[in-house]
Amino acid sequence: MGGSSVDGFGTQPLRTFLKQRTAASHERLDRSVDALVLAEPGDYARFLHLQLAARAPIERWAARHCPPDLRPPETADLLREDLRGLGTGVTGPESRFEPPPAADPLGLAWAIAGSHMGNRAMLVGLTRAGAQLPCAFLADPRMGVFWSALRPRLEAPANPASAAHALDAAEAVFACFALALSACQPRKVA
Repeated sequence: MGGSSVDGFGTQPLRTFLKQRTAASHERLDRSVDALVLAEPGDYARFLHLQLAARAPIERWAARHCPPDLRPPETADLLREDLRGLGTGVTGPESRFEPPPAADPLGLAWAIAGSHMGNRAMLVGLTRAGAQLPCAFLADPRMGVFWSALRPRLEAPANPASAAHALDAAEAVFACFALALSACQPRKVA
């Protein structure tokens, strides 16, 4: 059973708290990605550019500020490899990633590592569609391993102070992806 206290804590796992508090941001990002037909090379390239635009600055920040056990595996090079495999450019706009100073990297780790399940589902979808696209990023097994190692910490009961700081970091990750999404949208010609 979830927490019983009014403020959302109690015995509720940190993972549940973060998932509930970021649900709207997560849903907006998922809707944007779901609108893409990933088996189409152009849409797949947009997806990879979105990922790169957000993940590169997050990975740079994590390399400087996250303890090793909370530093997600770096995937920017895999994204660049896939983009080169598509024959598209590997540079583009990048988001900025600036979480609040007291943000807890555990929230960042949760937000990034949680994406591995969606990546695996996308890979299965591309395989079923018979798409012959480079998939180094989607097929990378390291994020699943990272998620498994992180899971016990996320299943611990949330407490107000640490959960709020983890939420700050998770929200910063979603904000970074939102900026990347707007930067990677196709431009309409007037």
